[in-house]
Amino acid sequence: MYKTIKNSPILTFFVKLIFTGIVLYVFYTQISKLSWSGIKTLSIVNPIPFTLAILLAFFNQYLEYRKWKATLNFIQESKHKIQSYLAGVLTGFLTPNLLGNFIGRMYYYPRAKRSKIIALTLVSNGAQFIASIFFGILSLAWLGQKQLNIPPFDLIFTSIAAGILLIIYFFFDNLPLKLKAWSTKLIPLLENTKEYRVQILVLSILRYLVFSLQYFLLFQGFGVSFSFEILGWIWQIYFWSTLAPSLWMGKLFIRESIALWVLIPIIGHPEIILVTSVSLWILNHGVLALISIPFFKKQV
Repeated sequence: MYKTIKNSPILTFFVKLIFTGIVLYVFYTQISKLSWSGIKTLSIVNPIPFTLAILLAFFNQYLEYRKWKATLNFIQESKHKIQSYLAGVLTGFLTPNLLGNFIGRMYYYPRAKRSKIIALTLVSNGAQFIASIFFGILSLAWLGQKQLNIPPFDLIFTSIAAGILLIIYFFFDNLPLKLKAWSTKLIPLLENTKEYRVQILVLSILRYLVFSLQYFLLFQGFGVSFSFEILGWIWQIYFWSTLAPSLWMGKLFIRESIALWVLIPIIGHPEIILVTSVSLWILNHGVLALISIPFFKKQV
């Protein structure tokens, strides 16, 4: 009975729904303190970093496309690369944590290859998760987190944490874990993928650095004082939002809530924090999701 409830997708959905409701409430309490007249008067103080942030949105998507292209090369497919990528952008946008990108992608390819596409896409998403967690741990080691009473910690702990993340990523299919039915089907699909995983992890780290830099440059564009520590706090925003569940739309509102929670004590200016975070979401998710709508193609 307990096991059935625990593994119930309905229960999981309601847990996420409750969590999202809590986050939305926190978000509401945060934005209720904002000066809406202050948002209306916001202006771009430094156009050069703001423009660079916009241009990096293309590079960000190019790196994600390179990850998808590497996947297709691995399964020896050369057709519909761009169309399937854009279809995946849309389905990822509409699923929790952007994890459903394989749904739009796989319908462009024969049934025989869809299981492999799903497995490799999960590895690709896992690599992006590893990058977010690693840089988040690096930020905690560097800056700590005063609101949670977490002091900066030493290099040894950081190295151990990084080592564990790499072991999980590269050797999870060889670890002596009790396997569930889904994983026994998944693991055989990941044979001989070590070089692929290295390539995907490198691209994921580069992509992480790009969208972190975008965030940083948008802050500079709105006139926030230059400080490398802000980049470290941005890594914490991605760290905490990566750990938080979401329902859809790339964690819209969740990341904004966490950004306000992390950055208000550091830089103040809640209006700038909110507008910057929403602007980044529009650049990296919203616009491309709209462009991708015509490319969603369900082939049975």
